[in-house]
Amino acid sequence: MKLFSKQALITLGFVIMAPMTANAATVHLDAKLNTSGNAVELALKAGTYTVNPFKDDTYTSWNAWGKTEGCDGAGTNCSKGWINNYSFTTPSGTTNIRTSDTDRFATADLALLNAVGATFTLLSDATVQFFIPDTKYGDNIGGMSLNVSAVPIPAAAFLFAPALLGFMGLRRKAQKSVA
Repeated sequence: MKLFSKQALITLGFVIMAPMTANAATVHLDAKLNTSGNAVELALKAGTYTVNPFKDDTYTSWNAWGKTEGCDGAGTNCSKGWINNYSFTTPSGTTNIRTSDTDRFATADLALLNAVGATFTLLSDATVQFFIPDTKYGDNIGGMSLNVSAVPIPAAAFLFAPALLGFMGLRRKAQKSVA
């Protein structure tokens, strides 16, 4: 007697592997609009995620003063300039995780080049809020584009399912021979 048909095994394989695939989302934070009170909310499944700033047609980085002043010859250490920080809040009690290299830059591209990524883990499905960490938003320009990606489960996890099915088959065979 056959324990599983080939079609059932293939279906079971897809069911097991489907939640293990990585998913990604893009979050655009406008430096004037996406305050802590108007955060961009992203519903995520339980798991570990990385957040990485990137350049696209929407945003590169933001400027809290709307101008650049007092930069050194390398375009860094500005008294006013482009910033690459962003914040996010997870429901696990961790609030306002602020990512920044704490410097100000002469150009938006230079700020993005020095931007810091982040990693966080959700123990259950949750909504994560992303926002620009500032208190005076009216003079802000620009924003941040973030890639939020699930960290894929190691390839060894894909080997676990066939091994488990094989073990179940051996166990069933052993039980039949005892009976």
